[in-house]
Amino acid sequence: MFDPTKPKDILKLQDSDLSWFLPDAEDDRHEYKSSVIEKNEKSPNKSLGHKIVKAASGFWNSGGGLFVVGVDDNSKPDGGISLSVGNLSRRDWIDTIISQVTPRSSYVIHSIQNSSNCVNIEPDKAVFLIGFCESEIGPHMANDNRYYIRAGAHTEPANHFFVEAIHARRGLRTPLLSHIVRRKPGNSGIIQLGIVALNAAAAINVSVESDTLPNLLTSHMEEGVSIQVPIISEQFPLFFDVCELVLDDYIHPLFSIKLTYFDIANRTYQQSFQVDIDRQLGPNLSLEKGNGSIEEQLKDIAREVKGLQTAIKAIKK
Repeated sequence: MFDPTKPKDILKLQDSDLSWFLPDAEDDRHEYKSSVIEKNEKSPNKSLGHKIVKAASGFWNSGGGLFVVGVDDNSKPDGGISLSVGNLSRRDWIDTIISQVTPRSSYVIHSIQNSSNCVNIEPDKAVFLIGFCESEIGPHMANDNRYYIRAGAHTEPANHFFVEAIHARRGLRTPLLSHIVRRKPGNSGIIQLGIVALNAAAAINVSVESDTLPNLLTSHMEEGVSIQVPIISEQFPLFFDVCELVLDDYIHPLFSIKLTYFDIANRTYQQSFQVDIDRQLGPNLSLEKGNGSIEEQLKDIAREVKGLQTAIKAIKK
């Protein structure tokens, strides 16, 4: 099924496909501009450029869509538009126009000329299709400092609440990671470092690195640590052992961890933080060795008490 937000679907279209894959009327995913814009406008390229900028903002802020130039209101080619604007190719000119939208997201440009003589596209002209992909980095502002959205078959200015909603949606799709220190479940004599997600956005292809781990933490591993995991999310946090508890007054040294990861839009994030084991687990950390050690100490005490009781009975006799 043809998807107007997918570059591969757009790029495979030929002249004979236009009447099959484009709907007969504009909707929230399709906008058409007639070839007559070059004949009826005093500044046709300026007018078309403004319409493309508004369409880019509107489609990116509304899930993507397809802007088609050179067809009538029923999606039928009506002559096409010129292949160049001054010294620029039409494709380069469109790139320049779209660069006026901030921020700029993904899009594709596809030109269709009359190769089968079965459509109304004049020689040295073409129908241009500009496909705007679904964006994860909105809201997108046009060069008139306004934000636009698709409202049915029209591109309309977005109100303040809609713009804030796009900001909020972007925040929810940006991974937020943090770290915690805990005792290992089932063996509280081991300290674990955890990398956890703070929101519903998953971090993809996460790299956890440190080249500053102290000797206590590296006694059972190579110097430093480098871990690669495919995903960290609310459902799939990452925990790994870093050291054992001790009974003396040893102060665990601070160490740094660096994270590198991606979001679902393949944007890269880097994050560094310092781990303070004693501060995060509490001031009595060095006085404890975990439940297993406490049980052994209680057994020792019980044996000593039993020995004293036996000695007392012997004295009384």
